[in-house]
Formats: sequence, C-alpha cells, structure tokens
Amino acid sequence: MMRKLIIFLLAYCSTILSVNAQIVIDNNDMPFAGDTVRMSFAVNAANFDFSQTGPNSIWDFRALMPATQRLDTFKTVSQTPVFFWPSFFASSNLALRLGNGELLPGLVLDDAYQFYHRSTSAYKDFGYGIILSGVPLPLKFTTPDLVYTFPLTADQSYESLASLEFSLPDLGYISIERQRQTTVDGWGTLMTPYGNFEVIKLKSVVAELDSIYADTAGQGIMIERNYIEYKWLAKNHKVPILQCVEDQILGTTVMYKDSLRDLTVGIKEIENQVKVDIFPNPVEDYIYVSVSSDSDKACNFKIFDSVSRLIYEEVFFPSKSAVTKINYNFSNLPPGLYLVDLQQNDYHKQTKIILQR
Repeated sequence: MMRKLIIFLLAYCSTILSVNAQIVIDNNDMPFAGDTVRMSFAVNAANFDFSQTGPNSIWDFRALMPATQRLDTFKTVSQTPVFFWPSFFASSNLALRLGNGELLPGLVLDDAYQFYHRSTSAYKDFGYGIILSGVPLPLKFTTPDLVYTFPLTADQSYESLASLEFSLPDLGYISIERQRQTTVDGWGTLMTPYGNFEVIKLKSVVAELDSIYADTAGQGIMIERNYIEYKWLAKNHKVPILQCVEDQILGTTVMYKDSLRDLTVGIKEIENQVKVDIFPNPVEDYIYVSVSSDSDKACNFKIFDSVSRLIYEEVFFPSKSAVTKINYNFSNLPPGLYLVDLQQNDYHKQTKIILQR
C-alpha cells in the first residue's frame, strides 16, 4: 500500500511540474524556407498592458481585434532578387519579404526583404534588401543584430550592437545604429484570438539612431528612437505568437499569429442613437466628420496606418448643425489604406478610408 502511495505521489508531482514547467526555445522552433505564417495587426492595443510578466504568468489577450492581416512567407536567399545575392548569400540562409511600406520614418519603399541567419546557437538579423524608387539597395549590418540565442530559457539575458551604413552617389545615405538588451523575463500561458499557448516572454530594450539623407532633395533627417519589444515564443510556431513594440516616436504596434479572418465587415459597432458620416472617401488631403447624436459628450477621433500605428488623435464636441473638419493633412502620408476610429460614450465606429493622389 505504501509503495502504491509513493508511486501515486511521484506521478502527481511529475504531472504538476510538467504543467507548470517553462519551455525551452531552440533552433528548431525558428522558421525554415517555405514556411508561411499569417499575422494580424491589432487595432485596440491601447486597451492592454503588455509589460506585465513573471514566472508562471497568465496573459489574456483574447480580446485583441484585427485591423489588417499579412501573410509572411520565408524564402531562401536565392529566391530574392538577384541584386541582393552578393551582399547576403554568404552570411544569410533565410529571407522574409516585407513588401512595400515604410522601413524607417520617412523612408517609403517599393519593396523590401529582411535577411536572417538561423543556426543551432543563434538567430541573427543581417539587414535589409530594399528597392527605393526602382533602385535596389543592400543594407547589411556590419555586425548582425542578435535576435535570439539558443537554447533560450527563462532568466536568460544577452545584448547586441548592430550598425549599417550605405551611400550611393546622386541618391543618398542611410545608416542605422542599434543597441539591444534582451531579457527572458517571464513564462507561462498566453491566450490570444488564435488559441492558448505555453510560452516564454522576452523583453528587448532598444536604442536606435536612424539617419537618412537624400541627394536629390538636398536634405536629411536623423531620428533617435527608443523602443521596447515584447515577444511571446512557443514551441514549433516559427515566429512569436504575439509581439508588441512600444516606440516613443511611432507609437505601439501589436501583431499576433492568427488564422484567416473576414475583415471586410469591419469591427462591431455599438449603436446608441448616433449617426456618423466620414467623407470624402477616397481622401486626398482633409476629411470631415458629421455626427448626429443625442449626446453632447466629446468624440474621440483617431487615425491608424496600415500596420495599426496611431498617427493622429483629436477630441471634438459634435454639433447637430455643423460638420467637423479633422485638422490633419493627409497629403503628408503615402497613398494606401488607413483606419479611422470614432468613439463617443459607448458608441464605437471604425471604417477604412483610401488615400489617393
């Protein structure tokens, strides 16, 4: 009888430990060429605290709502444009297409790739291959950015110092200096709209100096950025299940692994005797808002870009007899899809608008 009791207690303790044990992330949990991952960008990131952490934590982010989605496909270097091969073939064995958009503030691209090297000991970022105004530019870090070191376990920390410089006559100059301090500061269970996962959580404190100079315009900018990255990693999922970047300049961006969702119907609205018109759509410079409401409470109006970064916010009081002009000039933004968000009391409206030239 005593022998059976001891066996039962050992089995019970083993089960408890396995449930609460922290996972270990290694090379096999990273992406391989051919892997495809769908990511959602959250529109309501401001409703959550992503800094909370600790051992055996429970992070409940099931109420995240997607504004846009992106399908990421990992490639070999040889599957990228040939003019990037000389710079990255010897150092990288994996590439992710970023597409068009904004790599750095003020640097709008035609197309872009990010190049990585995955090994049994580390996962490193070697830089970017970008196409700017039809011109291919290989932006390679002289010292790569250390994204992960393996095996990755709780209470582990590491740092990285990466930099790149690139100049092209008659075009301009680009440089990035990035200092990263990463700590595995928690582990436990993560809950998202995609499911529940046993994870470890990383916190990276990043100080970055970005410089861009355009010869054609005869002007340049230097931007000092300080941001924090939070990443939740799970076994066999290739990319972070959830990633949050809190940037002092660009605001908070949250993306998470997800399934295909129908975003054409928008996010639910709570009707409360409110009629809202936002026009024109498409927009070229300014937009106008007409609010007919039984309430005279303030309206909170926000504009988000295609990756859910807050780019403008205004508070105004509606008038039944007047139209409100939003004092933001869209002509300073690149063409594309934007999300506008209006909230008054418990009424919430979100709609997508197109910026055209």
